[in-house]
Amino acid sequence: MRLPELCLALLYAAGTGTEPPRAARERPLAPGAAAGPAVDPRQAWMLLAGSPERGRGGTGAHTAPAAAGSPGKANSAVPASPTLPEELLSELQLLLRGVAKMCRTAGEGCKEEKSSKGKPEAGARPRVEAAFHCQTCEDIAVEQKVWQELRSFYIPEREGMFHRGAGLNLTSGQYTAPIAGYYSFSSTLHIARREPRRKGQGWRQSRLRVLICVQSRCRHNSHLETVSRLESSSDPFTISVTGTLYLQAGQYASVFVDNTAGSPLTVRSGSDFSAVLLGV
Repeated sequence: MRLPELCLALLYAAGTGTEPPRAARERPLAPGAAAGPAVDPRQAWMLLAGSPERGRGGTGAHTAPAAAGSPGKANSAVPASPTLPEELLSELQLLLRGVAKMCRTAGEGCKEEKSSKGKPEAGARPRVEAAFHCQTCEDIAVEQKVWQELRSFYIPEREGMFHRGAGLNLTSGQYTAPIAGYYSFSSTLHIARREPRRKGQGWRQSRLRVLICVQSRCRHNSHLETVSRLESSSDPFTISVTGTLYLQAGQYASVFVDNTAGSPLTVRSGSDFSAVLLGV
């Protein structure tokens, strides 16, 4: 017997009628006849819950509704409902235990699904939301005793180059953070002297600084810096700077060159500028 049919049978047994609910519904009422006594929900629940007040062999009464045509007249008590059959109670208990077990299993499954959504799977690696690697697309002249921001970058279409997320302006050379977080920056510049060293020109105090600054304010904001002393040789050389900066959303970072030498320098095309969002 299915659970709905069993519940209907129990409700019928808890009432005082002599016909099952379906038969009672299908039998038409005689003209002027009053409806049969209704089932008291509380007493039916007490029977289903096994209350000592209306258990097997227990006694009790419920009040039937007033007969038609006699409003306000007190109703007399009716005899107690007949004892529920043992097989109906046993079947109901088995069904209820099965339903309760299914509910517990479904609830635990929902909890596990919610917890698994909030945690990455074992061995899964987090996605990098923002990153880029670009290079200068032409030679950039840096005059002597000049502080200059590097511009004119591009992203070559070859293996190893990447660009994910918004915020990179290749024309201005500025990278604007799409979200607040810790960013790892790196820049490698290939430097060449534009003029050979003249006789008697001193290089002892000549040096080159490369910086990655926030909001173009290297003296006031946090920045990354490396310094290289210029040798007397005119051979090209490489200088690099790398490190981590914290950027608020909307702040930008860019590469600066401070040439303290007595002669102009050239930043060769193909010099690198890159960044990766490490986390928030």
